[in-house]
Amino acid sequence: MKIVKGGTKSKRNEWRAPPVFCLYFLPVLYDTGFHTFHMRIILHLRDTQIPAFKPRKRLLARLAAAFPNAALHDCADGTEFLERLPGATHALVWGFRAEWLARAPRLQHIATPAAGRDWMEVSPTPSLRVTFGGFHGPLIAQTVAGQLLALHRGVLDAMRLDAGGDPWPRTAVAARCRDIRGTRAVILGFGRIGQTVGALLKNLGIRVTGLRRDMSQPAPAWFSRGDHLLPTSELDRVLPSADHLICALPATPDTRLLLDARRLGLLPRRAVVCNVGRGNVLDEDALARLLRARRLRGALLDVFQAEPLPKNSPLRGAPGFYLLPHASAIAPNYLDLWLDELIPKLP
Repeated sequence: MKIVKGGTKSKRNEWRAPPVFCLYFLPVLYDTGFHTFHMRIILHLRDTQIPAFKPRKRLLARLAAAFPNAALHDCADGTEFLERLPGATHALVWGFRAEWLARAPRLQHIATPAAGRDWMEVSPTPSLRVTFGGFHGPLIAQTVAGQLLALHRGVLDAMRLDAGGDPWPRTAVAARCRDIRGTRAVILGFGRIGQTVGALLKNLGIRVTGLRRDMSQPAPAWFSRGDHLLPTSELDRVLPSADHLICALPATPDTRLLLDARRLGLLPRRAVVCNVGRGNVLDEDALARLLRARRLRGALLDVFQAEPLPKNSPLRGAPGFYLLPHASAIAPNYLDLWLDELIPKLP
């Protein structure tokens, strides 16, 4: 691969390639007038404040090694992305607007590391693939298990009481500690992520009830006596049995406020609500009222109807409420995990 360095500075203070070659952070050949690339991959992943979500040299090097004859460009911002889009065959992005398709006559594949469909305004067609990240399950499962252990084994209470000035809150913490073995997790949204969460909780001795809309697939192989797979229509019946209600649902019109005040009221006093799906599922006002009335053990929420969670949200300050700022799948190797599954799909 022949590389020629050099460039001119644009008005946006970015280095522009000379007419023939471009070197962009790595020795990756870009577009030339003398060679036709079958794959032209553009990345638009930099519009984020989370370091783990930004493409690093290691990620670009993996793509270059996997596709040595492809043109690869890591766009600095949205303006540059739209400039490059007309020639792109593959776009690696967080989201894609419907109106952008008119700028992309050669586009064959849109890929996002995100699991949710929130920012993707286009659907697959016979000539266009649209793929989402499917690697989040183990990361989210670790988060859910960690949250439940920290709550029921007194870690969160001890930290809260210590921060409040109690130097040795042993008696108060002891009153809240619980053995989670033999308890039941009701997992609402028993797809890929929900099943991965359930499998890890099963290893902690927790019995699992999985609820999902599509019942065409069998129960997972790790199910044993005491575990149940049920249709979502059984939700009202199983809520009173939940020690841990775990939501792993996408944001759709059907899931909006699925856990309303009436359904939340079906939970027993010992129950903990954990949401790692999307915030539209929960009636946050009703949940806050139940927490303040001590009608629930706690709420461990990673996602909310509005993000960031407003300062005046009734959840803030509610007893037993613990906030995670949409971080249940964050890890330094986030994009590496994505490439592990994406690279075989790109050609």
